Amino acid sequence: MLKNIFCEVEYVGTDYFGFQVQNKKGKREITVQEVFETALERLFKEKIKIDYASRTDRGVHAKRQGINFKVNTRIPLQNIERALNSFLPPDIRIKKIKGVPFDFHSRFWANSKIYRYVIFNRKNPSVFCQNFSWHIDKSLNLENAKRASKRLIGKYDFSLFAKEAKRYQSCIREIKDISFKKKNSFIYIDIEADGFLRHMARNIVSFLVKVAQEKISLKDIPLILERKISYTNKPAPACGLYLLKVKYAKG
Repeated sequence: MLKNIFCEVEYVGTDYFGFQVQNKKGKREITVQEVFETALERLFKEKIKIDYASRTDRGVHAKRQGINFKVNTRIPLQNIERALNSFLPPDIRIKKIKGVPFDFHSRFWANSKIYRYVIFNRKNPSVFCQNFSWHIDKSLNLENAKRASKRLIGKYDFSLFAKEAKRYQSCIREIKDISFKKKNSFIYIDIEADGFLRHMARNIVSFLVKVAQEKISLKDIPLILERKISYTNKPAPACGLYLLKVKYAKG
């Protein structure tokens, strides 16, 4: 019986060269996709290619990455989940599994994606947070960052915040929301958009942090966004970024 199976997957991206399989001559970089497809081959005794919602970069983590694959099997879904989790390393886990319509595609059916960025904001760093957050030792003016973020909400050309913007046919994306939460020494920045350009989330966070550090004044923000003042991106560290959730329009 041919099935289209959807999995919600979490992983720690520290030891992986991003999610997507890399095709670099002379180099072999381990990716989450490669490890997952190896587990599928081990279970089903055939090569199976997965579809996925987002190409997370090297060092980026995921709480709820969406993937799907098609396979001819009569194995119950719960048994598939149990078997795959036993084959996967401890830093990759299936959290949820279900059957979906045959035309379902993890990326094309996605309505929006939410990325969360975690900042560890105190004077002294922590060894337990170094692979999971961006340590900033100076105080931040979050009210300025919140005011700046409101100028980014909407449908715009976000090429300013993209890596290799020329590779895209269009850099127009819609940011639906940017929210901030502070808990003890941690600051959480959630960005929801209909899609993200490469490094877009990390570059937006870096921009907002510069505003919060008062390295960029609020009055200069419109001029930067309109390209009347030059601005050079330096993305926030990958270790603080998480694919938090993928929202689906149907299915």
